[in-house]
Amino acid sequence: MAHVIVASDDQLTYVPGDCGCLEYRRPPDQLGQFLINDCGLWPTLKPPPDGTDLRRLRAHPLLRTLALDQHYAVAFVPSYSRVAVIDAWAAALLKRLPTDGSTPTTEERETVAQLAAAGLLSEQADSRVPPPAPPTTLVAWLHLTTACNLRCSYCYSAPRNEVMSAATACQAVDAVVRTAVRHGYRSILLKYAGGEPLLQLPLLLATQHYAQTTAAAQNLQVAGAVLSNGVLLDQRAATQLAQAGLSVMVSLDGMAGVHDALRPTVNGNPSYQAAMRGLKQARAAGVPVTVGITVTAGNVNHLPEFVTTLLAEDLPFGISFYRDHAPARLADGLRPDEQQLIEGMRRVYAAVAARPPRWSVLSALLDRAHPGAAHQRSCASGEHYLVIDPHGRIARCQMTIMETLTSVDAQDPLDDLRRDPSGAHSLPVDAKAGCRSCEWRYWCGGGCAVTIHRATGCTEARSPSCAIYQALFPDILRMEGQRLLHWHQHTA
Repeated sequence: MAHVIVASDDQLTYVPGDCGCLEYRRPPDQLGQFLINDCGLWPTLKPPPDGTDLRRLRAHPLLRTLALDQHYAVAFVPSYSRVAVIDAWAAALLKRLPTDGSTPTTEERETVAQLAAAGLLSEQADSRVPPPAPPTTLVAWLHLTTACNLRCSYCYSAPRNEVMSAATACQAVDAVVRTAVRHGYRSILLKYAGGEPLLQLPLLLATQHYAQTTAAAQNLQVAGAVLSNGVLLDQRAATQLAQAGLSVMVSLDGMAGVHDALRPTVNGNPSYQAAMRGLKQARAAGVPVTVGITVTAGNVNHLPEFVTTLLAEDLPFGISFYRDHAPARLADGLRPDEQQLIEGMRRVYAAVAARPPRWSVLSALLDRAHPGAAHQRSCASGEHYLVIDPHGRIARCQMTIMETLTSVDAQDPLDDLRRDPSGAHSLPVDAKAGCRSCEWRYWCGGGCAVTIHRATGCTEARSPSCAIYQALFPDILRMEGQRLLHWHQHTA
């Protein structure tokens, strides 16, 4: 029986959200790294190097545990470590460290090495947590069209009939590659969005092919993700996406009645059945798929049933919280109140605990937060992130796409975004006075910059959702511990 349990490679999955955050399962031909993870790197913690005196190691000063049952606890160092399950024997060993100079047994050495690899030990009584490594991926949204076949109640993009030309798409790719090379990024993530990007499927496929060719010439890795409502995902489209190496996130917000009320077609008809059919077509074709759920006042009380359905289908999903389209004083009533959201999410967590998936839930169940994967910002907006509209104009964030600040013609559009003082800026969490002392700061990233700016008029303030995150972090960590323990016991 293992004394320390952490997520293995086959328990980590692709979970894209609508904020620029992606994880990919580790490719079999890229052992030792992830292809793309643009919100920060999965912890590059390794076993102590040969020659390390394990007798000097002790429990990290910030180590915390949450009991799972009388035998096991989930252990973690907030904002830094992996999330691990330890048994009573390992917990007792942690209390004894550092050892009294006696030679540890083989079992003790193996367990200490596992604890150290998870980031739960330290050689010094130093309570500082090192800041995350800088990201290595440049993210770019390409809004191929503003046209859409749905009329979602919470959409921030006004439906029009603008379409990106093929020439502009190539200019956009050239700008992204040029910027990545200039700033030393090793990979590029292109997120094809709209409107509904599948309305322009030939353009999407041609752009991805051009991006692959152009990036390869600069020794850059490139990945592509399609953010779709799924309605147009027929077998032919799914096959083409698979051949192009693209992944797909399909937006679904509940079972049929709930989803259809929030996301009707342009003619007011239901869209759930077509979207679910498209999702299954894509998965059958070999496309990596996930479900994106936006939590609003309209679906927060109905999500446990829907999440249970997704788990039964073994469909990965990611949850995002609704963001107001305008300043708080003009709120549209779609945002659930704080207590309603906390209670609703805890019911979702209970549904996950009742049917734990093989894949890790850490990045899926708290909007923009990644427990176990440190990051300085909640998203890449304005820092390593370009949002390109159909005319080649560039904004910091897809939620502020009408506030363009530069274009694909600029020599360095990323630098233009960083330097422009206007609007919402995604600041490093260490630069936010209300966040820099928070134990969760590198797992939270400080919250959505646009939401903060709209609520407070500045970006230095704490997120209006701060209390929600503070309340839910322990729930997610305990649930991940239960998931790890469940699958360890069922596969041991």
